[in-house]
Amino acid sequence: MGRRMKLDQATIADIVQRIRQGKTLREVAAETGHAYGTIQRIAARNIGPGLTGKRPRYNDDIRHEARRRYMTGEPIALIAKAVGVHENTLRAWARDYGWREELAQLRQMPSHLDEEIARTVALLRQSKGGKESHRLAMRLRMLQKARDGLLKSQPKPRDIPRVATAHHADLLARALSDDYGLLPYQRAFLADDARFRCVLKARQIGFTYLIGLSAAMGLAAGRDQVIVSASEDQAALVMQHLRDHAERLGLDIEHDTDRQVRIAGSTATALSTNWRTAQGYTGDVWFDEFAWAPRPDQLWGAIVPAITRVGGRVTVCSTPWVPGNLFWKIATNHQGKYSYFSRTTITIHDAIAQGMPLPGGLDELRLLFDAASWAMFYECQWAEEEGAILPWGLLDELAQDMPSPAGNKRGAAPRFGRIRIGIDLGRVADRTVIVIVGESFDPIADVGTGHYRVLAWHSLHQADFATQRRHIEEAIARWQPERVDIDRSGLGWQLAEELARAHPGVVQPRAFTAPMKERLALGLMRLAEQKRLAIPRDSALMASLHAVRRLPSGNSIKYDAPRDASGHGDAFWALALALDGATPISRTTEVELW
Repeated sequence: MGRRMKLDQATIADIVQRIRQGKTLREVAAETGHAYGTIQRIAARNIGPGLTGKRPRYNDDIRHEARRRYMTGEPIALIAKAVGVHENTLRAWARDYGWREELAQLRQMPSHLDEEIARTVALLRQSKGGKESHRLAMRLRMLQKARDGLLKSQPKPRDIPRVATAHHADLLARALSDDYGLLPYQRAFLADDARFRCVLKARQIGFTYLIGLSAAMGLAAGRDQVIVSASEDQAALVMQHLRDHAERLGLDIEHDTDRQVRIAGSTATALSTNWRTAQGYTGDVWFDEFAWAPRPDQLWGAIVPAITRVGGRVTVCSTPWVPGNLFWKIATNHQGKYSYFSRTTITIHDAIAQGMPLPGGLDELRLLFDAASWAMFYECQWAEEEGAILPWGLLDELAQDMPSPAGNKRGAAPRFGRIRIGIDLGRVADRTVIVIVGESFDPIADVGTGHYRVLAWHSLHQADFATQRRHIEEAIARWQPERVDIDRSGLGWQLAEELARAHPGVVQPRAFTAPMKERLALGLMRLAEQKRLAIPRDSALMASLHAVRRLPSGNSIKYDAPRDASGHGDAFWALALALDGATPISRTTEVELW
């Protein structure tokens, strides 16, 4: 019986490239020396449905529109008419791209089924009888039956428990007054006396500021506060807001450290997301950016018992991330198990409508993000994969809560490893991103381990070249890298050449050609899949790394952010430049034994 040996990613990419160029599967098998069945499997898994070995018949825009309609529960026959694709092709897309599983997950929510039922009823009224009406009637019956079964299986809604003394009454009245300057949605959150609260929010709407205020007033009321943030930097920001509000409210701080502040005999403690060391505290619990926390289920089990002995409250707030994690379950009241939570959703549009100032305007802010990241970070929509080189699940495995190092010092190589810097230059629409990467060292053998971590990263938007050069020179002086790889494509060639002359042998200008981008993307993907890369748990960085996808281009495939992205995955390419050469192409081949 035959035994298959796993092909490495570089070999698979080469096979996919040959198929995209229009060669038949048998031609590719003959050229590469692999079995025809192996080529078939690779084509099915990496190219998807349709005619392999030929130019894709349908572009990404058609497939995205088909997916959008499919996720609303629209019948296959109607989607086929609307987008001009055969029904069998749509069924193949739903099977091979995982649409069926996504729709099945959405149908676990009664609200989604209600929307599907309403749309189906409207279609049934517009139908002219015959087979179409019969199919819609059967579909309506199926949806109603599914909804009834889902409602029967869910626990009955429970009353939302309340907390009467969560804040010092006089301080709460002062914070809710017009003089304190809070916006309507901020005042509404402070006035919510529910014991369990969930907030699905956009970024940059002043919610971390609000957590600091609420925690300060809770301390004044004699209630300890336990604050769990997704990163150390985020925790430090919350604690600083707490100190600022205490000063503004005239509260004396009796004890103050990086992680603890004591006011009126009560203590606010900032905890890391390490669930093993987060036990043993009591008080009101805050989960800040909970969707981005590692191992949220274990963290929840370790922290939440802190409320039981003192009658504390639990507040869970975050921007959305991938469906299926614990925050998603709480925010959507999955299977009716979290009906005791009060829920609030605040998008960037809600915040602006309620008076939040936004210097530069909404359109300028939108320029900084691709469409998927914008929808997630600012419009509170859950993340989607759709062919990303680095899926969200993989990024979650790579992310760590890292303190920011002060910089590399001479003689400190074993601590931070050999330093490399990657720079993706931008001037108008794109951003300039600088990524600093260190290779860890074996302290005994004094050799590199082949494992890397992102030590720091910086993003500059619409900065002139003089400003960009100043930041790059500061990074080189601070980190003393052994190599700096910088993009010299387009308008950045002069800056790249000037830096190369100023730092000979260190700065290496690189041209972004299609073959080079493919090598960079596959090299970064290999490091990530081999778990030889660690990144900060930074949502903006992770979103940029997730933005780059495989996109069809004529008879080949390219690696880039979607066409409507303004950021173009700048951090992805800066990181890939820094790590270029860290993953030599393997010579592994597949051998079949009989």
